[in-house]
Amino acid sequence: MPYDSDIIVIGCGNVLFKDDGYGPVVINILQKIFNDEKDYYDPAITDFVENEFDKDILKDIEEKVKGITLPKGVQFIDGGTAAPTNFFPLYTDYNWKKLIVVDVVEFNDEPGTVDIFDPNVMQQGKYDNPHGMTVEDPLREISKKCEVVIVGCKPAEIPTPDIDMGLTEPVEKAIPETIDIILKEIGVK
Repeated sequence: MPYDSDIIVIGCGNVLFKDDGYGPVVINILQKIFNDEKDYYDPAITDFVENEFDKDILKDIEEKVKGITLPKGVQFIDGGTAAPTNFFPLYTDYNWKKLIVVDVVEFNDEPGTVDIFDPNVMQQGKYDNPHGMTVEDPLREISKKCEVVIVGCKPAEIPTPDIDMGLTEPVEKAIPETIDIILKEIGVK
C-alpha cells in the first residue's frame, strides 16, 4: 500500500501562490536530503529549490541533518492543494501513528514565524485553504485515530489569484527551523 507508513509528513499548499508553497518546498527538500524514493518530485518545486532557493540556507539544512537516519516507517508526501480532499480521507485505510502536516497558518505573529498547532485546539477558520475549505475538521477526525501535529509558518504573502512562484524571504529563512521541528516530531533529533 502506498501510504502504509507509521509517520506521514505531508506538505500542503500551492507553489503558484508564493508562500502557500511552503509545505511542498519543505517536503521536496526533505525528500532529497533523505533520498526518499516513495514519492515523486514535483519538477517545478525541484527547479525552484535547485536554482532559486538560498544556497546558504540549503547548506545550513544539510549540516543540521548530517548523520541523522530516519526510521523506515517515515514517508514524505507533497500533498499540494488536494490533501484535504484526496489524502486526508485515506486515514481510515491505514494505521498511521502520526500525521505531521506542514503548511502556512494564519496566526498573530510575524511572517516567517513557525509554530506547532493541534487541530483540536485551533480556532475555527484559522486554517482554511485558499479555496475556502476548512482543514481543521478533517484533521480533527484523523486525530481520533492517530496523533496529528501541524507545523505551521505564518505567511508574508499569498497573492491569489495572481500567480507568483517562490517564497518570501522570511518564509524561506524559516525552513531550517521547520525541518528541526519535523525531525523532533519524528523522534530523531
